[in-house]
Amino acid sequence: TFIFRNTAYMGDMYPTVVQVQRMLTLSAVKNTFGLKDSDNVGKAAFPAVQAAPCFSSAFPRVLRRLAGDPPLKCIIPCAIDQDPFFLLARNVAPRMKCCAPALLHTKFLPALKGAQFKMSSSAEGNGVITLHDTEQEVRKKVRKAFSGGGGTLEDMRAEGVSLHADVAYQLIRFFCPDDNLLAEVTSKYSRGEMNSAEVKDLAADVVVRHVLSEWQARRAGVTDADVEHFSGIRSILL
Repeated sequence: TFIFRNTAYMGDMYPTVVQVQRMLTLSAVKNTFGLKDSDNVGKAAFPAVQAAPCFSSAFPRVLRRLAGDPPLKCIIPCAIDQDPFFLLARNVAPRMKCCAPALLHTKFLPALKGAQFKMSSSAEGNGVITLHDTEQEVRKKVRKAFSGGGGTLEDMRAEGVSLHADVAYQLIRFFCPDDNLLAEVTSKYSRGEMNSAEVKDLAADVVVRHVLSEWQARRAGVTDADVEHFSGIRSILL
């Protein structure tokens, strides 16, 4: 694992950034991202910076290659909103004599305000759970999450529940490792045999137990030496 910041690592990466910039036309970037002439120049330049790590040449001291070695292949896990950057990277890869990066698209985690919003720290007004939240904070937030059911249990039984729109259910679907429990909740909740409050309590349990508790315990054990190791420039090839 190698963790880097663009501002700190740009020296090694810059030759690849420049190479990508030479391959990208301004019209392609403007059409892909809907840029206007009034946008700042950084918006036009950044796609090449985002795309450069797709290519092993951006990491000469981390992914060390000998003369004549073929470029390494790259797979990128990302949300769908990042796809345009790497679509451009795939387009220029053949001209760079590199393998086009493969993409693994992840689904958005819905914001607590509703499934039409993505949970993002840049849009906290839509309702987010942070990795530093306490159990009490998580439970308070989830209790206010958008529900896909009717106002009463009778309404839910009569009209059903929109599981896609129900944020608490989606949290369980994302993070519950027990497929049998998920199937049980899906069946009971959709038939009105569980109410929204019960599902929200279970969702909070799942998030706290299977995400936050484990992450926070591991985070507490991270030292400055660990950070220095993972951000240190070194060969990571076996």
